[in-house]
Amino acid sequence: MKSLASVEVLSETRGRLRCLAADDRALWGRMTAAQMARHLSCAYDVALGERKVAPLKRMSPMLMKWGGLRSGLRWPKNLATTPELELALKEESTATFEESVELAVAKMEAVASSVRLAPRHPMFGPMSGADWMRWGYLHADHHLRQFGR
Repeated sequence: MKSLASVEVLSETRGRLRCLAADDRALWGRMTAAQMARHLSCAYDVALGERKVAPLKRMSPMLMKWGGLRSGLRWPKNLATTPELELALKEESTATFEESVELAVAKMEAVASSVRLAPRHPMFGPMSGADWMRWGYLHADHHLRQFGR
């Protein structure tokens, strides 16, 4: 299973992010390419413990984690995110598109190399380092496919 713990997967995902263009159109959902890059950065902040989000009240976190990280199934196209990450997209940013992409890459690399990751995911519950590495890849892959990358 692909994970940011793999040097090859990290490099491939970094390259896909850097191929993203400001005028890329989403194949589903409402985000622009710039918003997607910002969303990835903010989500990686959650993994790094730098952005707090409340747990989502949905199915059992253990079932969600198995389905999301271990089943091999692709994530649903219009999966809702946390309210905190929805609000983060509305925060003012003076970053250029290229700067937003590079920040997403830097945050992804920080997750891949971090020994201090958050203990919980808002949807999946308790997370190990290996869980975060798998999530970090799958989350980026989900949104890169959203933009045909």
